[in-house]
Amino acid sequence: MSMVTSDRVSLLNNVKPCKTTWRVEVKVLHSWTQHSNYTGGDSVQFILADKTIHCTCKRLFLAHVKKLQIGAWRFIENFAVTPAGGKYRPTSHEYMMSILSNSNVTESSLKNDEIFLSLTTFPEITNGSLDSNFLIDVIGQPIDIGDMQVVAVQNKETTKLSFYKYVLHFTE
Repeated sequence: MSMVTSDRVSLLNNVKPCKTTWRVEVKVLHSWTQHSNYTGGDSVQFILADKTIHCTCKRLFLAHVKKLQIGAWRFIENFAVTPAGGKYRPTSHEYMMSILSNSNVTESSLKNDEIFLSLTTFPEITNGSLDSNFLIDVIGQPIDIGDMQVVAVQNKETTKLSFYKYVLHFTE
């Protein structure tokens, strides 16, 4: 197995499937457990950012990702990169990361509180122009949507749509 031998850090935007010895510095934005009937097991999924990317870890390698905590910056070394595809993709990144048996997660001293959100506008949601292969929101689920209203904001008419959202909280 090949291991990273340099301290060079790559941006997520530059990682490609050609090798598994990348070293990235990422912030964990979100995580969840997913059961697959296809593989017959659970995996932990992550949204990581310096640019937003989806990462998966099979149950077998969970010990490797214990240090990946939401809001924390970490270095990840030695992982697979594959083309992202399929329905309900949580990010629009071209690739997806997978944790391997020789993956290594270590602490980073980087402090950056950017939230790395790219929010979808209400017109894009309501007019059907979005690609149905991508999730709009992996943080929660709307439970009620109100009527469209026209309200005055700073003496200008603005369209307002109220919705109520159930926020999913994940614990171990």
